[in-house]
Amino acid sequence: MQRQKMTIHNERQLVGQVLKSLGLPHITESERFFQYFHSVANLRYASHRQCRAYVGGRAQRRSLLTAIDLGRWVQQAPRPILGEVTASSQLGQALMDDLRYLQQERVEVLALDAKHRIIARQTVFQGTLDSCPVHPREIFQLAVMNGAAAIVVAHNHPSGLPQPSPNDLSFMRRLADCGRLMGIPLLDGFVVGIHSYFSLREAGQLPGNGEENATEPLKTD
Repeated sequence: MQRQKMTIHNERQLVGQVLKSLGLPHITESERFFQYFHSVANLRYASHRQCRAYVGGRAQRRSLLTAIDLGRWVQQAPRPILGEVTASSQLGQALMDDLRYLQQERVEVLALDAKHRIIARQTVFQGTLDSCPVHPREIFQLAVMNGAAAIVVAHNHPSGLPQPSPNDLSFMRRLADCGRLMGIPLLDGFVVGIHSYFSLREAGQLPGNGEENATEPLKTD
């Protein structure tokens, strides 16, 4: 469904469409709405008495006012922040708490904003004990849809050992290469075991970041 932005030029048309969907005669009801409020923006300053007079006991009119309030809230609501990444060690410990006892291998993607705050987290694959097929396109699709500035990818080893396999390292380096091309860098890649974790960044194996101090906080000013 394509969203149409409301402007002073099309607000009457959009209000009419909502009124029609509510089962009201949209032409006369649209005139009534703009007679009371003059514009959608003015509804913000309308008194309770004015709104009650407009509604006049019709539930559909109340629904229209509620829908406009909801739309205003959506525009103003802050983006939910799931956490903030300050260092690989901090994030590695948190991921261990979540992943180390799982019986199946799971791949999770954390989408970060420019201040390294986690704005989305999603399990992109969950596989058998022996395999967990992954493709970069699903990972970066999540990043793009959430407007991420960077990503962190983590998966667990049900064996309990955090040492990455050659396939693990190859996959994470492939993600790093894709991230550089797309402008959404791989900030770190983790393999989680029961008692410890492996961090691509801490190990100095993050492509393109070889000169960085592995203990340096991830967040930049």
